[in-house]
Amino acid sequence: MLPIKILAIGAGGLQRALTHQFVHILNQRNQYNGGIFVGQPTGTEKADAFNRQNGVYHVVTFDLNGIHNIDQISTVVGATTLATETGREQFYAQTENPLDLVLIGVTEAGIAKGELAMDVLDETLYRYYSKHGTDADLCVINTDNLRNNGDIIREILINEYPQRNKDYAKWLDNKVGFLNEMGDRLVPQVYAVPDEIKQAAQAQIDGTDELITYAEEMPATPLILEDIENRLRVPFGKLDDYGVVVKQDSIEPYHDWKLLLVNSVHVPGITHKGELSGIEYVNEAASHPLFAPHLERLMNGYAKIVEADIPITGKSANAYSLEFVDRIRRVKDDNARINIIETVKLRERAADIVRSPNYHSSTELFKSDFAYSFATVFRFLTPHTISGDDYKGITDTGKEYEIRDPDRTIQNILKGAYGTDKIDIENRLETIFSNTTLWAPQNPTTDNALSKNRDFCKRVAEYYHQLVNGKTCLKVLDSIN
Repeated sequence: MLPIKILAIGAGGLQRALTHQFVHILNQRNQYNGGIFVGQPTGTEKADAFNRQNGVYHVVTFDLNGIHNIDQISTVVGATTLATETGREQFYAQTENPLDLVLIGVTEAGIAKGELAMDVLDETLYRYYSKHGTDADLCVINTDNLRNNGDIIREILINEYPQRNKDYAKWLDNKVGFLNEMGDRLVPQVYAVPDEIKQAAQAQIDGTDELITYAEEMPATPLILEDIENRLRVPFGKLDDYGVVVKQDSIEPYHDWKLLLVNSVHVPGITHKGELSGIEYVNEAASHPLFAPHLERLMNGYAKIVEADIPITGKSANAYSLEFVDRIRRVKDDNARINIIETVKLRERAADIVRSPNYHSSTELFKSDFAYSFATVFRFLTPHTISGDDYKGITDTGKEYEIRDPDRTIQNILKGAYGTDKIDIENRLETIFSNTTLWAPQNPTTDNALSKNRDFCKRVAEYYHQLVNGKTCLKVLDSIN
């Protein structure tokens, strides 16, 4: 059995089809010799399945045309739940091993002091330090696509968690590499995968696999790691044939491109419009006769601004973004899965466009497409009913849905907006756009308020007013076209 050299907090599909698969490939090529021990943050079903299957599972590469490949992955050598004290102690016991890496694969909502994943990381690092001493070093990678995600983890641990002792604090600051990371691969939930794909995959796999992971083909650049201090001992950089990049300088421009040109295709690009319009799947919304040309125009406008603001030599922002548009059209995934944590997503994926000095030289049509996109997310976040902390919205087809963004600030400002007049709408949005803690929490100055861009604010108010006064997303877009 492979020696345990990596601990993973999180058991989700992106981990299994990205970092876990890459470690498997390195092991197969005899370029590494290490296994992963997984901690499932909530529940036990995935951890139990890993243990029943001796860590073996399959990654099925597919698109709407069928299955392209099935890889058997044997990277995981054990797993436990983190939801119980017994499970956590089993996870912490793995710090007896000489480790190379700790992976954190949870969403934006889990990266904060007091969240289970962060509490477990804090205790894991302290246990490792206690058992291996001040000379031991280690890397931590957060595989969720927050900007400067490694720096964020470091800041939370050092500044928000209690200092255990001075030597530990010094070790954490000097011997643990918190690597900024950018990961990219579409991994839809199993329920969104077409039945014929699932049936074909099961027919090709011997025995039962409760952890089959369905994913698109690897994109051109699936993983970029910033290892400025050259601490990383898992040799991901050897996977250049898969497009993996390990850099000894800042990856911030690449991360900005990923957030602004890829992630924004989903939010604010297409998923809220699709769900509000009664379109369940992302690929169908992105191919819709009204939404499709709008999405391409929107991302073309994004690309012009991003390339002017953050040029990367030899790379085309437009080609990079439209490649992702093409990718989401080829893989079935559901809009509802993506529509969560909107406040953070808008801040990470759209606020920079509003504040860009190049916004004002954009075309009038892009400005309208962009404002409409922002307005549809606000329309999605507008509560139809509230019962305690249960916030429900309603689609253009009359279907209720849960509003899952844990930050209720925007939702509370927008409650009661249905049927109100234009002045009321403008006042509500002014409150939202001038709140710099929403749009620049690390630097909440008036210069970072979105309300500084009056053209943008006026356009969003116009479209949002229509959307809460009887016009559907499709009707409003038709008027823009």
